[in-house]
Amino acid sequence: MSFFEQIAGKELPKEEEAEVKVDLSGMEKPDALQKLDTIVRYCKKTNVESLYVSFPPVRPGEGETLFQPVVRYFKIEKFNGYVSYAVPMMTAEKGGVFVVFKR
Repeated sequence: MSFFEQIAGKELPKEEEAEVKVDLSGMEKPDALQKLDTIVRYCKKTNVESLYVSFPPVRPGEGETLFQPVVRYFKIEKFNGYVSYAVPMMTAEKGGVFVVFKR
């Protein structure tokens, strides 16, 4: 059981369950956030229920990852009433966030 599963007290959703998936690997922060914004607008417009956003995991010596900017983005979306919840899903191979939109 991962750290996030332990603090949530339940099993995490599977990335395969998301209706829409986007991979931000290999992108610089401004480009990644622009792509994320485009995908989220599409999700809101088409009433998508869930989204999985993946990005490279934290690696020693590689600097900041996309984790913080992506989570901040969804924090604002939640504050504005569009997101029900967002769950971080981190492994040694990749990072990600599973998002469920309000309907």
